[in-house]
Amino acid sequence: MKIKHQNSLILATISALNSTVLGKGIKATHNIKLKRGVYDSQLEFSRKDTETINPIDFFMLGYYIERDYDK
Repeated sequence: MKIKHQNSLILATISALNSTVLGKGIKATHNIKLKRGVYDSQLEFSRKDTETINPIDFFMLGYYIERDYDK
């Protein structure tokens, strides 16, 4: 799964991955690659095991980012 957006939102996503329980869980179960750009960047998520990505985890992470991090 890929998230490509302006740098401020990518930084908010990284902050949420580092500081929320859900984010830490995603970091524990996924490989995460950051491709930096001048105006926008991209995060790529892939599972460390053979399970499928759970979309509700990323929906809830987005909710927390909007509520608490994207100011």
